[in-house]
Amino acid sequence: MLEKEHLILCGGIDGSKRRSTPEPIALKLGKEKGKGQICMDVDAITRKMVADLPAVLRDLLEVATYVYVADQSISRGGRRSFEYGYDHHRCLRFRIPVREYDLWSDPENRELLEETLSFASGDTYTFEFSRRRPDDFPGFLNLSAETEPEHQYNEIVLFSGGLDSFTGAIDEVVGYERLPVLVGHQSNNKLTGLQGKLHEYLVELRRPQLGPLHVPVRINKDKRLTKETSQRTRSFLYAALGTIVARMFNLNRVKFYENGIVSCNLPFDGQTMQARSTRSTHPRLLHLLSELVSILIDSDFQFENPYFNKSKTEVCLRLKDLHHEELIRVTRSCARSIYRSPATHCGTCSQCIDRRFATLAAECGEHDPDFLYALDIFKDCIDNTHDRTMAVGFVRFATDVGDMTPENFVRKFSSEAHEIARYLPGTENADMALKSLFLLHQRHSESVTKVMAQQIEKNSLPLVKATLPATCLIRMVGAGLHLTTGQKRKRSGAGKKHGKGRLNEKVDRLLTLHPEWTAVEIAHDIGATTAGAVRKTNAWKQRPRQ
Repeated sequence: MLEKEHLILCGGIDGSKRRSTPEPIALKLGKEKGKGQICMDVDAITRKMVADLPAVLRDLLEVATYVYVADQSISRGGRRSFEYGYDHHRCLRFRIPVREYDLWSDPENRELLEETLSFASGDTYTFEFSRRRPDDFPGFLNLSAETEPEHQYNEIVLFSGGLDSFTGAIDEVVGYERLPVLVGHQSNNKLTGLQGKLHEYLVELRRPQLGPLHVPVRINKDKRLTKETSQRTRSFLYAALGTIVARMFNLNRVKFYENGIVSCNLPFDGQTMQARSTRSTHPRLLHLLSELVSILIDSDFQFENPYFNKSKTEVCLRLKDLHHEELIRVTRSCARSIYRSPATHCGTCSQCIDRRFATLAAECGEHDPDFLYALDIFKDCIDNTHDRTMAVGFVRFATDVGDMTPENFVRKFSSEAHEIARYLPGTENADMALKSLFLLHQRHSESVTKVMAQQIEKNSLPLVKATLPATCLIRMVGAGLHLTTGQKRKRSGAGKKHGKGRLNEKVDRLLTLHPEWTAVEIAHDIGATTAGAVRKTNAWKQRPRQ
């Protein structure tokens, strides 16, 4: 079956004569509200500051805005799918008018742009550019009325309000005594107040000296254009915003602060592949972004991630070294909507799970208390099947990596590890990069297993009495659901098992995680078996019937 191609017509391009299925999406930048209209609010930046920007950077911001909005406008089709990455793969064709037509339409430059976005999102991108007349660039920008900043800022830091980016900002302000510009994209109104509050904390840390400048950016669009929440191209928009602000201050570097485990995002199960996995700070993406912007501005430009060699736990420890660990509770790491106070995190998304384990491993739990999470994955019932899979998979990944030798690690993640090593700066050769990558994940593994062991010991009595819900993480780990079949054999000393026994074990594990799955779905997940074989297992015959 051929994939559907989604046509996105930008900037008033007429597509009436072109027939396509599905219907083309029309997007246009402007200050007037209406269908397909997009405008951008940019505080702390004035008309005077953007007046001298080269035309190609004006194009870059517009292209990035169109891509970001289109990414949200086309649904991947929902979460439930075995071939999640493949079924949810999209083909997006853009037609965009630009000022620097010759530069954007150059085949090599266009291919680099398409490669960058395809890698970032897991989709296929193609671009057709047309010429446009020079016009008033701030026409879709609502700029600040403030006067132009007089001080020379010396770093550009992308600022989300999460634990990693906030620690990075404190590192810049306190650790290195730099004066950064914090560029923050605000995808919803709740983030507006959060980033503003965190900026106030950073300003206080500098008093009586001048504090960092905060440049919050908000995109206002028709609500009907929000059909997909994965936002895989958000990093491209972030990078474009950072580039423009950097060039305003004659700087050639933008920093993403994110821990290396998230940056690498090695797959811990089949469901994290493709569309679910994020590559927002992946070394290859940062390399592609650096190469693209360098070509566009005809000067060397770099995107960097100073925290690549740190795990989330080590980010927390860095915050402790800076003596500001009490500020952990004011940051927000949740990938979902921010909840009402006191719970500010869902507790079950990958970001929440990573944060929870990290703060506990760094002995910062008092600054990241249980009540900040709507659900305590350790002790509460995890009803959602996807969330259970995510929690168990997180521990399984750490357990698996902890048992690996460097050779086994590289063999297991061969393509991913070598790709990271190829684009990883600061290492003399591939072997050094691979070793550094292995050691990073080993430290992450130690943190996760340490916390898991502490939680089991802390809750040993309710665990023995079986008063904890069966689908809380402590019970599921205690039942060995985080272990692979090989690990279970090793732990039990059972030696070689009959094939039917292994199948029964796999079915039992999957039914615990996904009680609603059919035999066909289970067989698909296991592979190399049939639905009929699944139905013959004791686990299937004894499953709870609703």
